[in-house]
Amino acid sequence: METDRQKREERQGIFPSLDLPIRQKRLEKGLAQKEVASRVGITRQALHSIETGRYIPNTLVAIRLARALGSRVEEIFPCWEGIDLPLLSGPFPQVEGGRRLALADVRGRLIPYPVERLEEGSGAFIAADALLPDDRPEGQWTFLSSASAIQRSAFILGCDPGIGLLVERIAAVSRDRLRWVPCASEKAAEALRAGQTHLAGCHLPGGSGGEARDNVALAREALQGIGGVLIRFARWEEGIAVARGNPMGIRSAEELTQPDLRFLNREAGAGSRALLDELLRKQGIPESAIRGYERTARSPVSAARAVAGGAVDAALTNRACAQAQGVEFIALGASEFDWIVPQDQVDHPTVALLLDLLSDSRMRAEFAALPGYEVSRMGSIVARFERESL
Repeated sequence: METDRQKREERQGIFPSLDLPIRQKRLEKGLAQKEVASRVGITRQALHSIETGRYIPNTLVAIRLARALGSRVEEIFPCWEGIDLPLLSGPFPQVEGGRRLALADVRGRLIPYPVERLEEGSGAFIAADALLPDDRPEGQWTFLSSASAIQRSAFILGCDPGIGLLVERIAAVSRDRLRWVPCASEKAAEALRAGQTHLAGCHLPGGSGGEARDNVALAREALQGIGGVLIRFARWEEGIAVARGNPMGIRSAEELTQPDLRFLNREAGAGSRALLDELLRKQGIPESAIRGYERTARSPVSAARAVAGGAVDAALTNRACAQAQGVEFIALGASEFDWIVPQDQVDHPTVALLLDLLSDSRMRAEFAALPGYEVSRMGSIVARFERESL
């Protein structure tokens, strides 16, 4: 039967170049290696080997080391049960030729996302936490970040470009890292339900027809069995981006049916697409009547960019993104953008800091200055869900 030590050694074989958080904890306490080693009853050389991940101590030494650093054992010796690979299957397939990964710990699993997915939101290169091997994803990874940095990272999935502001603010005030993966509301909720993210953003408009859902219904499904809260972030205008001067004369969703108009939709599960579908349903307009209805953009930012670059005549986005790209905007409606927060993630250091920012008056003022954003209820609880909520 496999011993605990063998299991630890096996995990260390998976992560051979990943530094443990012990050194960071020691430096935070202002302690020298020699002093900590003396408290624990080991040599300085042994402590150095532990800090660099080349040696895994027995249980007694691990407990003494945690006490000496004022930490819990699991904080200084991350025990990831395995590596989930949403980049190889599920809602986020691996980017062709992509090797760079962003990593975070979600309930004891090391969750990787292709960095290219994160870069879609910022439009700039983002530092990776690890590199996949050239030959196969199951091979030995090259780690670029420490275990401590990975543990203090949190994923947030959603399409609101305002999340980029929060990423910068958190980086400016702490060592915590918020990793934003732009995606549609339903896809974000799907990833949260699968345990592949800490938070999910959503802005479904609901409606009176068919299977239309709102944020509360989506959150109830995503949090079933784990419980949590739905927290209001902002309310913003959604609609159609068009070139300056509106050469096609678009004033409503009905005018997207012009035969020579090139349209760019949002992906299935996006709130803006659900809003458009509801308007088309009410007017009795089939989806097939819009040329380009099946062409999709992954984010409101990329949709507005496509109009600005002349690739399409009209695209679904929000007012802030349209104005940032220098194109005109035709409002179709407004949506509440909310965050789905599992109860067991509320105390995660990065999540806690993120939620605290919502009550900061300066943060609210900055979001209120964005075109089309209304933040009077930012940080308020929309709904609570018990652990066994159905």
